[in-house]
Amino acid sequence: MNILNIPYFAGGLSHLIPLYVLHHKHLKKNTEIKNHFLVSKNIQNFLKIQGINCVSSDFFNDEKECMLMSKDNLKIIKYVIEKEKEAYEKLKPRLIIEDASFTTPLIAEKNNIPRISIQRTGNFRSIDNNFRNSNHVHSLQKGEKTDISSFGLNTNNSEISEFDHSDKFFLQKYIKPKAKIIPGIPSIELLPKNIEDKESYFYSGPLLVMDKPSKNLSNGLDEFFNNNNKKLIVFITTGTIDRTPIENFIEFFVKRNYAVITTCNCKINEEYKQEVFYKKLLPLNYICRISDLVIHQCGSGMYHYPIMNKVPALTIGTLCYDREDIAQRLQQLGVSGHIPHPDDNSNYWGIFLELVDRFEENTLVDFKMIDKLRFEISETSSNFRMEQVIEYAMS
Repeated sequence: MNILNIPYFAGGLSHLIPLYVLHHKHLKKNTEIKNHFLVSKNIQNFLKIQGINCVSSDFFNDEKECMLMSKDNLKIIKYVIEKEKEAYEKLKPRLIIEDASFTTPLIAEKNNIPRISIQRTGNFRSIDNNFRNSNHVHSLQKGEKTDISSFGLNTNNSEISEFDHSDKFFLQKYIKPKAKIIPGIPSIELLPKNIEDKESYFYSGPLLVMDKPSKNLSNGLDEFFNNNNKKLIVFITTGTIDRTPIENFIEFFVKRNYAVITTCNCKINEEYKQEVFYKKLLPLNYICRISDLVIHQCGSGMYHYPIMNKVPALTIGTLCYDREDIAQRLQQLGVSGHIPHPDDNSNYWGIFLELVDRFEENTLVDFKMIDKLRFEISETSSNFRMEQVIEYAMS
């Protein structure tokens, strides 16, 4: 059976990794399945080295990457649709698995092919209305390509109006695929009590890469630790997409005699160069394990790492409701503290200082609750059966 995997074309690693992990943990071992990915030329090369099949395509080669920077959103959307249709014709898949690829109903539902979608809290919001902020957007809508990113989140999007009635009908089906995989656990990614087709949601546990540091990175970190002997380590990240400023947090911790590891490329005072270790991409599980405090943007994958490694954490407000809902839930459970965005609360810095004090007093998180969630992560991951999801989707 041919399966076609399609991550969101502009989503970076965030929407590729869950499909990548599904392949390695659950699909690769099934000899009856031939799993294929539709990804850009650069990612094709990376996957092929690991023996992963890719649909042969010039999908976002250098020329098309330039086009992505253009302001013609409709042109980009139609280009993606064209390439997805090409992939469908070449592969003739019996099943499509996607992560935030909003145009896939035009090759799935339109051709009566079952679709499995990676879905998160942002797709099925359950947080109490008192915690919601009408000014927040989905994280996919944040950035220069808002019109494209919101394509599947907003059926009133102006781009959808450009399609004929038939295509619009299918595009509006995006949020209701046959089956949904939630890359998390029920205690955190809460389903609303009145949600439709509850049996179509399957919890997989976090779909994460447990990578290790390279030799060069290990050597660099060893030197960093030698230069900052006995200092507490704080890891600060906003992921690969978000650009919420964090310079003030870095400077605060350095002045407080912490050492800082970060994935954020921001201007660092020359005076603090020795106390700050920067690298754009880091093995997150390993870095969280060696850190004393983790501060993050509450991305779907990222928020699991501090829990899995029993490390106190703070979340940074990014004006994105999908992240904010989870951040509020983590704080409610007592396993993290939340720093609101300055646009949400002018006293954000005072709240941050209070949370740091609680961390230093060892009262920031409930370690018994962290242990419960760690056990739930382990149990959920162990009990997840991809064959059951496929059977449900194909039924």
